[in-house]
Amino acid sequence: MTDQQSLEWDAGVVMEQIQMAESRHMRLGALVSYQLHYPHMTIRDFFAMASEEIREQEEEDGYYE
Repeated sequence: MTDQQSLEWDAGVVMEQIQMAESRHMRLGALVSYQLHYPHMTIRDFFAMASEEIREQEEEDGYYE
């Protein structure tokens, strides 16, 4: 592996880690937002509601035809 290829591979790994961190941050942000909006909701309720919303969106997008 050349130095250029090694550098490109390392950059790809770093970018993947950044994207994963952003994704986790977005999920945690959504969780906090829902908890503030629905303080009575448990974590289990939150994930059930989020799962249902995702399924409904996928149905609208035609994933379940």
